[in-house]
Amino acid sequence: MKKVKRIALALVCVMLVGVLGGCGAKFDAKGYLNALLDASYKGDSKAFVDMKIGTADEAAELYEQGIDAEMSAFLEGGVTISPELEAEFREIFKEMLGKVKYTVGDAEKGDDCYTVTITYEQMKIFEPVLTEYLAEVEAMATEWAANPESAPSDDEMMEAILVALKDSMEKNLESVQYAESATTTVRIELIDKVWTPNQRDIQNLEAVLFDTDAAQ
Repeated sequence: MKKVKRIALALVCVMLVGVLGGCGAKFDAKGYLNALLDASYKGDSKAFVDMKIGTADEAAELYEQGIDAEMSAFLEGGVTISPELEAEFREIFKEMLGKVKYTVGDAEKGDDCYTVTITYEQMKIFEPVLTEYLAEVEAMATEWAANPESAPSDDEMMEAILVALKDSMEKNLESVQYAESATTTVRIELIDKVWTPNQRDIQNLEAVLFDTDAAQ
């Protein structure tokens, strides 16, 4: 399940680096970061447009590019999937990302840098999904081994395995649980006169928003 642990890791980095040109004394680091996170996780472009980071169409395009990146990571290694099932997974990824819980707090200004505090509640999604999914796959494999004459083809097996993963994700997203609130920080740095979120901080944010350790 190497691919599954990568589901949560790509989206924000697709759109955050170098989005906002220019700088100035009135730069709103808190609002800027909140606008970027809302656009990338929630598909909500209102603040993105209000802060003149870009247009609603640009925000939507970036959001879809992020989902494309999710699908590319998920399907790497030559995994084949029907168009119908691929469309269902896209919607699942959107639902999962849309359910992240974060609150962007105050920004502290330093030299060519703002440090923004984010309060979050980690989504407990991968551990229950993988527990149920792996049990279901083991049961299917046992049944196929016991009845080889009626076992499905390789393509049918792969489809069944992917459907099991989809079903587990859908089920657990309906009643997803969260850990207690915690905080992390993201630095907004002035690089070549452009306010840019620190990529390592963004990757860390991605890691703490989901129980990605369960996918190890």
